[in-house]
Amino acid sequence: MLREEIQAFHEALARFNEWEKTHPPRNRDAGEIIADLGTILDWIPVETHLADPDPQKLGVGKMIEALRHLSRVNE
Repeated sequence: MLREEIQAFHEALARFNEWEKTHPPRNRDAGEIIADLGTILDWIPVETHLADPDPQKLGVGKMIEALRHLSRVNE
């Protein structure tokens, strides 16, 4: 499963890189970006902020396995 997830990530990243070539990032002041993030967080209910989306920490395990895989590949 992990190999397929990594492959899907690489494919998505390649598509994003192609898209980004025709959509360069706009130069924005850091204060504007922080203000935008604050606005987005205001849209999300407090209960959502307080809820743990991964109580069993399965995502952490996947990340550790991916890092192990990458360290083996780069040896």
